[in-house]
Amino acid sequence: MRAAFYAAIVAAVLSLIQPRGGFILTLPLGGLLSVLLYRRLSLGSEPSLRTGFRLGAISGLFVFGLVMIVIAAGTLALHNEADAHAQVIQIIQQAQARNPDPQTRQAFEYFMTPQGMAFMMVIGFVFMGVLFVLLSGVGGAISASLLRRKAPPGH
Repeated sequence: MRAAFYAAIVAAVLSLIQPRGGFILTLPLGGLLSVLLYRRLSLGSEPSLRTGFRLGAISGLFVFGLVMIVIAAGTLALHNEADAHAQVIQIIQQAQARNPDPQTRQAFEYFMTPQGMAFMMVIGFVFMGVLFVLLSGVGGAISASLLRRKAPPGH
């Protein structure tokens, strides 16, 4: 857990300073780093692919939590909740204007209600959480695979 948390701190900082979409590179890097730290902290024991994925996934879960805390704190500190809400409404209205289907337009109307906005945010958070866990887990599994010591020939 300690290795995953330390790697998560590094990945969260990198994710926050990278331009949009930079987390796609920093999350697997966090998974890789969690395996490297695990090996160092556990005196060189070699994690399996499964353990590497788990370490990376735990790191991704920590990154998600840290990034959400920083974003929420920043939003509250800057008092820009209304700005964020207005931007989301504007994006929904633009998408609605581009779509001629009446049923789709009705669905967009729902997303502009408080209940629809809450539903959309929950789904978005779940999707992002799963994405963070999977990307970090893949990075951890790749790291575990690449760092495995090869058996000498003939063994």
